[in-house]
Amino acid sequence: MGYGPLEYQKGRIRHMAHHWRFLTVGRPKDPAMIHMIDEYLVRLQPWQPLEWEAIAEVGYRPGQENEVLEREARSLFKRVEPRNFVVLLDIAGQQLPSLDFSRRIRRYQEEGAWLTFVIGGSLGVSERVRERADWRWSLSALTLPHALAQLVAMEQIYRALSIIHHHPYHKA
Repeated sequence: MGYGPLEYQKGRIRHMAHHWRFLTVGRPKDPAMIHMIDEYLVRLQPWQPLEWEAIAEVGYRPGQENEVLEREARSLFKRVEPRNFVVLLDIAGQQLPSLDFSRRIRRYQEEGAWLTFVIGGSLGVSERVRERADWRWSLSALTLPHALAQLVAMEQIYRALSIIHHHPYHKA
């Protein structure tokens, strides 16, 4: 029996009607990294469809950083609808242990949120993208290469859903 956008089977979320989006500025250049991210996207399908969309990273010269951030912001905003709940990956955001992150993800599923995870380019994101974010999430206090941050974020989303669905992937 359906209940809003969710269907329950023995107390577990079986299907989510809303697709979530992983919106990045640029894609990794390494094909192996792209393959790993794609593998997590495939694994997520039964639990939570997640679409990966990358906008082009804008090249620049010193002194053009603010202009580039604004151009990338315009491209991001074209793909974010008002109903989207935006999770911005931001080094200054909130860090959570995996179990707490999975609880947050479950709550978003239960609320039927239209999640859009946003990862900026090599310069980060403009202040207006930060202001649009509904939640700012930090993977680590460490600075990660852009491609690695994309992979780690995708892995953590998969880990959260594996916790929710009692899958043995998360063994903590």
